[in-house]
Amino acid sequence: MPPSSHNALDVCVELKQAHGGRVGSSTPFGTLGLSSAPLRTHPLSKGPSKMTHSPSDAALAWVCRALGADASVLSVKSLNVGRGPWLLCVDQSGRTRDVVLRVAGRIGSEQIVTAAAALRYAEEHLLPAPRLLAADLDGRVEGAPATLETAVPGSSRLPARVSLAQLHAAGAALAQVHKIPLDPRPDLPLRHRPTSADDRARSRRWAALYRACPDEEKGAVVEALCEWSGVSARWVREWVNEPLPTPLLLWADDCVREHGRPDGPTGFVHGDVWWGNTRWDGDTFLAMIDWKDSGAGNPGVDLGGFRFQMAITYGADPDPVLEGWEREAGTRATDVAYWDAVAALNTPTVLDGWPGYDDRGWPLDTAAVTARRDAFLRAAIDRL
Repeated sequence: MPPSSHNALDVCVELKQAHGGRVGSSTPFGTLGLSSAPLRTHPLSKGPSKMTHSPSDAALAWVCRALGADASVLSVKSLNVGRGPWLLCVDQSGRTRDVVLRVAGRIGSEQIVTAAAALRYAEEHLLPAPRLLAADLDGRVEGAPATLETAVPGSSRLPARVSLAQLHAAGAALAQVHKIPLDPRPDLPLRHRPTSADDRARSRRWAALYRACPDEEKGAVVEALCEWSGVSARWVREWVNEPLPTPLLLWADDCVREHGRPDGPTGFVHGDVWWGNTRWDGDTFLAMIDWKDSGAGNPGVDLGGFRFQMAITYGADPDPVLEGWEREAGTRATDVAYWDAVAALNTPTVLDGWPGYDDRGWPLDTAAVTARRDAFLRAAIDRL
């Protein structure tokens, strides 16, 4: 039977273990082992607080210098609702071409560094991906790390329906990435889940702890979570009062943690594979883009992530993705159920704003998309 809630002591013990046994003695929870040691990235948001709504003149001048003295920027288009990255149309010697400028702000500086390393590694291994044209990883020009990369042709627009050929092609493309061995390193770190800057399951444990505490101790939990996550108390208070985790999510989290993470060699992973980070020409796969969450990991990080995305977006049977992967890899995928569950758990309790379509191509509401997530998660846990 799924439990109705997590025990606050269990949450604290888990956090203590995660931080090497350090105890946050400055709060009432010190005796429970609640560490306030900060993480390198926090589980609540992908980026730091600085926002840049348009590239600066200095950034555009850097682009022109990087491309050559005769380069000039003709137009700037946001690729994310008025924010970066930006698609730049550049004239050089009477010829125009598109390039993509990324500057830390909406995403973290470390993600810009990771994306640059990933694009270099992808080019070294001839993967279909953008090519890195220039990098200012010290942030000398813009005050924050920045990269310039080629714009890849094709479309990333979500289709109303997905074809069997597309699912097979996506699986095969993922296998090409995963064939490349990679040990974790500072700029391409170890990845245990898709979009690793988020850890929604652990975030729910924090929320459960907050809700289980007496009112006079809630402030200490907020303080510790602020220090751990690096976000403001106002933001944390809004987050811990979001919709309660469902019994299914809490039970599935328990099952996954009890199962344990599979061992095995690591390889190159993209880390955030969904339709919007791929480029297509009809049924033909062209490239993967947006490599900021890449690193070294089990292939299941990507495979489970994309299977999950196809299941909730289209209600599609995700097995053709697996079939395409196994055909290209020449081997069977392992621990598929575990990685499916990890992907499903690394989502908000309610999938508000997540896209989904029915079998006629009509958009689904939040409840229907969330129900698809729950069905996918139950199926994965049943197979563990």
